[in-house]
Amino acid sequence: MKNIMQKLDMAVIGAKAKLMEKREGSDQLIVMFIIIAVAAGIAGLLYIFATGTLLPNFQTKISTLIENWFNHS
Repeated sequence: MKNIMQKLDMAVIGAKAKLMEKREGSDQLIVMFIIIAVAAGIAGLLYIFATGTLLPNFQTKISTLIENWFNHS
């Protein structure tokens, strides 16, 4: 029984050591993912703002401009 407990303890210690060891480039990867997530969030907020305020105004101006362009009567 002691032998099994020692093996389990060694397995737990080995797993902790593998989890704690630092790999090269992992910090840069995490920072890159954070930057991408923040940029996607900002782009989404800008899209929501633009479709709610800027786009309808711009669309009506363009539509009237095109109608006046082709309406020669």
